[in-house]
Amino acid sequence: MDAFNELLEISDILYSPQGCPWDNKQNFTSLQSHLIEESHELVEAVDEDDDQKIIEELGDLFYILIFYCKVAGREKRFVLEDVLKTVKEKLIRRHPHIFADVRVKDAEEVSKNWERIKKEEKNHSERKSVLDGIPKTLSLLMKAQKVVKRMQRADFPLHLDSQEIGDQFLALIQKAEAQEIDAEGALRRALQKRETDFRAAEKKSS
Repeated sequence: MDAFNELLEISDILYSPQGCPWDNKQNFTSLQSHLIEESHELVEAVDEDDDQKIIEELGDLFYILIFYCKVAGREKRFVLEDVLKTVKEKLIRRHPHIFADVRVKDAEEVSKNWERIKKEEKNHSERKSVLDGIPKTLSLLMKAQKVVKRMQRADFPLHLDSQEIGDQFLALIQKAEAQEIDAEGALRRALQKRETDFRAAEKKSS
């Protein structure tokens, strides 16, 4: 795509020795906070259902990913083509019902095949638990939902005492998972509605 190539050309200019001094100072670690911030801004734009904001935030996030590849290239670690090749091969490998002769009956079977293929892949061969691989930097609620999901897939019994606050949280997360609801997203939207209602009430009473 012309637009993609033009964006790469701009990144080459910004990241050249004669380019932006700030850009040239960045590394993997210094870009982490920007990656997290841009991700959150995209989530917020999606919650607001604002197409123009979503376009803008997708662009910002997309460029951060390109930026990471520029830094990696400078440090001779990898280049953008390596990333694109890897994700292309992964998508083909994990969708044998599309790119091979595997047959599936529904989305649930697709998910099970996906998890099975992940386990068979070389870079997952050292995982000893179904809970391995869950990102450590996830928020506690998102991590809890992923843990519950994987434990349920493994048919592990989850016995909860509804008298305990923590167990009540887990019970709600189990309910969200059963109904395929993003628990953190539901909480975020509910909180946003409460905040909006409260601000409206504040404005009305002033």
